[in-house]
This record gives sequence, structure tokens and C-alpha cells, in this order.
Amino acid sequence: MVAGTVSSKGQITLPKRVRDALGIEPGDALDFEVRGHEFVGRKKVLTESGIDWNSVYGVVNLGDLTTDDIMRDLRPIRAWDDQ
Repeated sequence: MVAGTVSSKGQITLPKRVRDALGIEPGDALDFEVRGHEFVGRKKVLTESGIDWNSVYGVVNLGDLTTDDIMRDLRPIRAWDDQ
């Protein structure tokens, strides 16, 4: 477990070990969730389409997006994929 301290302004500094493990860089957006007496923080991941897939639960109307569009957003681009 990694410890931190809350400043008088309510700010926390994420330890380098945590930032490195999650790939968090200055300016990245984070989401926080309260679970009982805990909070969980995660890096907000926006895709090319601008959808934050971490926040999508259940069935959603995605408009004109096709399954191929969704899969392209969810997986990394590989060298052999058509660009």
C-alpha cells in the first residue's frame, strides 16, 4: 500500500509509483468513486470518438457508431491494422 496526505486545499499528490503504474501524466483527467469508507480513483480514458468507455454501463444508444468503430476505439492500433 502507498500512503499520501491531503493538503489544506483538499489536494493529494499521487505517489510516483502509482502514476507510473497507471501511466498518469500531468493534465490527465481522473475519475473518483466513493465505496463505503473508501474511494477508488482511475484514469479517465477517452478514445478517438470522445467516448469514455469506463463510464458506460448497460445498454447505450451509440448513434451511428458501428461495431467496427467501437472495436477500433477499445483496442490499441496494431501495425497490421488498416489505418
